[in-house]
Amino acid sequence: MKKLLSIFILAAVFIACSDEFLETENKNSLDVGSFFKTENDLLLAVNAAYTPFAHGGMFGNFYLLRLNQIDPYIWFENPKSGLDQMIINTSDFSAPWNELYRGLYRTSDILANADRLKDIVTPEKLNEYKGQLKGLRGMYYFYLVTWFNTPIYYDETNVPTNPLEGMTNGTPEQFWNKLEEDLTFAANNLPATWPSNEAGRITRGTANAALGKALLYKHYQYYLRFGKGGTAEAKANIEKAKAALKKVIDSGVYELIKPLSQTKEDYQAALLSNYSYEDIPVGTKVYKAENNKESVWEIQYNDDNRAAQGWLPGWQWGGNLNYAYLSPFGYRNLEIDPTLWYEYETAGAPAGYDRDPRAYATCFLEGDLLDWREETGKKIPFQSAIHAKSIVYNYKLYNGPVPSQALGLKKYNYPQFVGKSSPNSAPFNVRIIRYADVLLMYAEACYLVNNDADGTGLAALNEVRARAGMPAIGKLTPAAIVHERAVELSTEGHHYMDIVRWMYDPNFPIDLAKLFGGKFNREKNYCFPIPQSEIDANKGSLKQNPGW
Repeated sequence: MKKLLSIFILAAVFIACSDEFLETENKNSLDVGSFFKTENDLLLAVNAAYTPFAHGGMFGNFYLLRLNQIDPYIWFENPKSGLDQMIINTSDFSAPWNELYRGLYRTSDILANADRLKDIVTPEKLNEYKGQLKGLRGMYYFYLVTWFNTPIYYDETNVPTNPLEGMTNGTPEQFWNKLEEDLTFAANNLPATWPSNEAGRITRGTANAALGKALLYKHYQYYLRFGKGGTAEAKANIEKAKAALKKVIDSGVYELIKPLSQTKEDYQAALLSNYSYEDIPVGTKVYKAENNKESVWEIQYNDDNRAAQGWLPGWQWGGNLNYAYLSPFGYRNLEIDPTLWYEYETAGAPAGYDRDPRAYATCFLEGDLLDWREETGKKIPFQSAIHAKSIVYNYKLYNGPVPSQALGLKKYNYPQFVGKSSPNSAPFNVRIIRYADVLLMYAEACYLVNNDADGTGLAALNEVRARAGMPAIGKLTPAAIVHERAVELSTEGHHYMDIVRWMYDPNFPIDLAKLFGGKFNREKNYCFPIPQSEIDANKGSLKQNPGW
């Protein structure tokens, strides 16, 4: 027996020392050296760089659920605890952190290796691929710095390779500077439009809009926050924001979806087409929904749920979880506070309306039809007791008159999703930047540059109002900007971050105590906490933001 064992040991030693054994290739293992050999390799890698935005930790669920929950105009089903009360745990924002770093890693790693194909792909085409990557990375940087203040920073020159090495905080300057560089490169190297079969890729307009938005936020969250608002650098920054947004406006690619007739049905179709997954008919007229002229960039979803057990939007599903959590036939987790309803103006409303039509495109009221299609079986009236949890009514959160016992969220929930996987894997594309948002950001930049001396900012804001049939206002003011963004972009996840940035400018009418009931802490809630799990994983090298 001992002799036989010795033979096995000698054989093992012989095999282990064999050159042939040492050179054996594992066909199931891919490393960087075996990839990026064809243009298709690069294309597939670039496609993978888009997907973190579609995942559940970002626009597949977290963004519309949590950013709306923290909005003072919207309540969660348990309003006495959690984000509604500004009670934020250090794990609450782990999901977006993970997705943003998944995106940052992919874009940076691909950029670090893209030049392997410089002799295969033309310089122009290679820069187009890089433009997509840098445009995406610029947006990943934007959410990281505005949400987490001093998260981990890296780019293609220092992509992390050692998972055991503790990483440290980056500085806001690193993020702001690099995202400007990335988005500028993208704007200079991307096409104005893509073929319809490439819908969802970022364009020149996407990059310029994202650049203008980022620099606008930087004005408040960097220059004003750190007492640098009056510097030449700060003034140059807001001029660049205005110029980037103006390029989007002047491109001729985008326009607001306007009512084709002055009827109530046409106003609603024009507005709701920006959140529907199906084109909306009004008689013989059809209002195009997804990837329409108002869309500057949107995340593409479908109702493919072949791996339905995964519950991973944009990953194992082609669709998202937003409808499942927010719709009248889902969990109904959120409800609109009547304060938002009364923010919509009544004076000058078009015929058939008692107030700004955007109120009716935002809120489901008692008796509203949930669908226009007879064949779905969902052309039934909204009933608070069935299609909502009556959060405001049950918790007595509002004491004044209300238009409905419950105000349901209409955007991204009309018409009703009745596909094979409903309410999961919903096909509603999520619009990240709409042209209306660009016009309002441009108006804001014009006000900040020189108090809108030439009136172009006011004209842009009034263009948004006119689409809704509301009369023009005569002067561009901070109050007008705050109001218009609140009513135009309501329930789209923008309002909380608007409040956070405006609180640094005393000219903007932001009453934090009134909005949050005294629960907002300026020294803490200017950002979200870095997840404690990340601080632990980085062995203390990564520090928490002040106040958390």
